[in-house]
Amino acid sequence: MWFFKKGYLVSLLAGVISLVANQALAVTGPGASMKNSFPKDNSCLSTLNYGGITNNCNYSVELVGTLQLSAGYHATSIYQIYGNNSWCQTVSINGVGNGNFVGSQVYTTSGPKVWQTLNLGNLYVYEGSGVIFRCSLEAGGSIGTFTAQ
Repeated sequence: MWFFKKGYLVSLLAGVISLVANQALAVTGPGASMKNSFPKDNSCLSTLNYGGITNNCNYSVELVGTLQLSAGYHATSIYQIYGNNSWCQTVSINGVGNGNFVGSQVYTTSGPKVWQTLNLGNLYVYEGSGVIFRCSLEAGGSIGTFTAQ
């Protein structure tokens, strides 16, 4: 189990690091950024007028967002996501680069696509760190705001 978590974390961190190196579609704001994980998806993603991302691909895409926070527990959520078959989760990294708190995958409700809020639970953030939001956005879906309090 530990090797699986460690391998998963290395894969997740490699994806986040590659975001910096690749020209990816990005949504940024004060202390927040969200990008697609794979540059091949750039051509079919678009930004919305309020800063969200819409998936115009005919397949699901992975998005990764970061939010810098003070140390302590924070309630996390995806405030606006449009879909019926998408999911998100949060990860907090401790001072040595390990994913200490990995939240569960929270899915949108099935049925017609509607705007929803995904409550991702409380997550502990270490000093000098932040939260990673990882989402799988379905074809035709949109994601707007991700928050931590």
